[in-house]
Amino acid sequence: MKASAEYMVSREVVGSSESHSGLSIEKVISSCHSSLLSFLRQRLRVADDARDVAQEAYIRMMQYEGSKDVQSPASLLFRIAINIANDLGRADKVRHVADHCDIDDMEFDSGIATPERAVAASQELDLLYDAIEHLPPKCRQVFLLSRFHNMTYPEIAAHCGISIKMVEKHISRALAICATKVNR
Repeated sequence: MKASAEYMVSREVVGSSESHSGLSIEKVISSCHSSLLSFLRQRLRVADDARDVAQEAYIRMMQYEGSKDVQSPASLLFRIAINIANDLGRADKVRHVADHCDIDDMEFDSGIATPERAVAASQELDLLYDAIEHLPPKCRQVFLLSRFHNMTYPEIAAHCGISIKMVEKHISRALAICATKVNR
């Protein structure tokens, strides 16, 4: 409501002096600036956008300098500003501005491990090697054939002379033991 009251006052001030010498953009801007910014801040989410829209409205209003045809300069200014704000909203929608995020708040992985991460990975690998070394012999053999020699379960079963079901059990047991030792 405050913006509307300011708008009405500025409309009367600007409108009364324009009938003699034509439209003075400077007077329109000086009388409507604060009410226009207030109005635009309510319509737009970003304060900087409100100032930008007001600035663009003033520039577009310049084409009416000295005109005697404008009955309500404040109304014209507000209409121009509303149109610019609508254009800005459409442009933001097309560019999916709402989906953008601030790049300063993001962490990027360079692909290069930090020294701390490299040490942690080395320690985990040592634990995994130790866990594999301490597997029961047949379980270790089946696990290594699967993971390091890329053999299928039927191939491992034929190679070791055991059933496919037994291969599955050895793999499951090896994975459980390795996961327990590494995740301690």
